[in-house]
Amino acid sequence: MQSNRSSGSSSKILLFILALLVLAGFAIQNVTAGAKPQSAVTLAYKFPEGKTLTYQTTSTQTQNLDVMGQAVSTESNTAIEFTLQPKGLKERQYQLGVTVNAFKIEAQSPQGSMAADASSVVGKSFDMILSRLGKEIDIAGASSIRYSMGIAGTRDLGASFQAFFPDLPERSVKIGDSWPSEDSVTQKSDAGDIHINFHTVNTPEGFEAVDGFECMRIKGAVTGKMTGNLEQQGMGLLFDAKIDGTQTWYFAVKEGMLVKTETKGSIAGVITAGDPANITIPMTGEMRTETHLVKK
Repeated sequence: MQSNRSSGSSSKILLFILALLVLAGFAIQNVTAGAKPQSAVTLAYKFPEGKTLTYQTTSTQTQNLDVMGQAVSTESNTAIEFTLQPKGLKERQYQLGVTVNAFKIEAQSPQGSMAADASSVVGKSFDMILSRLGKEIDIAGASSIRYSMGIAGTRDLGASFQAFFPDLPERSVKIGDSWPSEDSVTQKSDAGDIHINFHTVNTPEGFEAVDGFECMRIKGAVTGKMTGNLEQQGMGLLFDAKIDGTQTWYFAVKEGMLVKTETKGSIAGVITAGDPANITIPMTGEMRTETHLVKK
């Protein structure tokens, strides 16, 4: 009887953890900057009125769990495409309209497959307020757009935009300089929250032509921590993991806009399942993500 109860508990844990990890996505963000080759410049975003920008982000993630000696691997794929409509400056802050064109989350594991219900997301719009240095002042509209992930319950779109535009340094920088940035993402769900905090050291490396734009190439070294406290069907789950990653991104200098970002990351930690399971689950994982401009 005890064996069957433990097996049933572990299956529920696997399904729930799968959905949570898919949506956490390690959330490693994009950092952008523009500069001239031989001079230090002050970095700032540019969103001219009347010029829409469409971005697509795709990500592949693998998670590896050790549940009571049983190795379980899962793979998930996510994709989101959205269009930004600049609406001008107000008090030196960008007013941006955001429309979601496409949205997908799919995952496969030994327990089966699951997918997000995209019907409540695709076609929805919200407003974002962004500072000239990339601080997300207001994304409340994104947080009001909710979708279902089956056993993991419903959640909102806010986590996808909380740190999409990172904070840029106030001082001028040139090739070879470095600056730190701190960011955080919180994924809220019916079962609780997952929190991810990042520290990034950003270093401009050089210049490169990408998709017809003269771009600054920037490398970021990322470290972070993921924590969470969730409950599903009376079962408590505690997440505690470290994140490491690298980012390479390309920013069009003259136009002042992000053109492409490539990210690699890894995660390692434990998930503790409380009463009645009392199980400690080692967890590792890797992710690759790319963001690129699809309409200029």
